Amino acid sequence: MRNVYLAVVVVMLVVSATVVSAEPSMRGYSGLMMIPTADALSNGAYNVAVSSTEVSDWNDRAYIANFGLQDGLEAGVWWWHPAGGSGVVPSSLLVTDNETLLNIKYQFQGAMPGRASLAVGVSDVTDEIDTAVYFVVSKDVGQPIGTTIDGKPISRLTLHGGIGGGWIDDFFFGLEARLADRLTLMAEHFNDQLSVGARLRLWRQFAVDAGYIDTKDWSATFSYNYPLSIGALEPRIGE
Repeated sequence: MRNVYLAVVVVMLVVSATVVSAEPSMRGYSGLMMIPTADALSNGAYNVAVSSTEVSDWNDRAYIANFGLQDGLEAGVWWWHPAGGSGVVPSSLLVTDNETLLNIKYQFQGAMPGRASLAVGVSDVTDEIDTAVYFVVSKDVGQPIGTTIDGKPISRLTLHGGIGGGWIDDFFFGLEARLADRLTLMAEHFNDQLSVGARLRLWRQFAVDAGYIDTKDWSATFSYNYPLSIGALEPRIGE
């Protein structure tokens, strides 16, 4: 019954969502559900979020804050409250204590029409659990949907792929499929687990992600993202 309720909530939210660039993942850095992408916050932008990979008990919680130090340079804090080693980390890491982890990401090249963007990042900079270094490439491959972010056309489909070491175990990949400017579906493979979900915008800067992690646990992320990149919904000054 709980799963049915959650599914109904997701369907109801679809009617009032929208796409925004560089939103937080459940592991702090900007990304999809778990994987990092080559997106990064612009200068002065920030986001904050709360998430759980086990919504039924609100376990494996995380509190997240990211800041754009300059265009393409993103730094953040991930306060993680793990649930006995769960949370899509390698099984060799049995993490039970609350941890404060620092992330940093640098985007080498902003995505341009027809070209991929590349980013390098470090998760858990101070090695509280297991420092991870990753490289990730993102590329639009679908047709534009008529919406722009920072002047760049947004495509129907974006592919992401990368490799990491440390707690990010080996290769990872994912995709975003935009059904409209207010709804993005996501699928990803990360640390030997396959997950699917949706990213929905509720109102202005607020967003929610809902996912099914490793086909066994419901997840959710609630975030506030500033500034909002979709011009049609940005606050209008002087009106």
